[in-house]
Amino acid sequence: MSSKIGREKIINKAFEGREDVIKWDVQDIINEQTIKVTFVSKNSPKKQGIRLATDKGIEVNGQVFPSIQLWDDMAPNEVNCKCYTEDGCLSVYNIWDKGKGAESQSHSSGMLVTIEGNVITYQCNDIGFETNFDKLVFTIEKL
Repeated sequence: MSSKIGREKIINKAFEGREDVIKWDVQDIINEQTIKVTFVSKNSPKKQGIRLATDKGIEVNGQVFPSIQLWDDMAPNEVNCKCYTEDGCLSVYNIWDKGKGAESQSHSSGMLVTIEGNVITYQCNDIGFETNFDKLVFTIEKL
């Protein structure tokens, strides 16, 4: 459905001395698995969000999309998504909007990823190397 599907995570090598900053994450997912996305916190004046994609689409509220963008100011705090996939890959990365449309994958963007059981926590940075990775914090729970 979409050519912008990751097959493996991409590390942001711009953060000198760090190997834990992920620019584009890819999580294993089972066909028709439901995930719950929860926005935990935001520390940025910019609109913050995430992009999710699979090779066969993501269903939200009964509609299937090739990929989805969820924004902190527009989406509910919790969103259930049903993932359709043949290759078993769920692409995840952070996005932001400074007023000119969605941006992502900047030189200094990235996420710190922590996995505890079936809950994955993402702590995001949009731009700049002086960061606490707290521009957006969200979780994905595999249900």
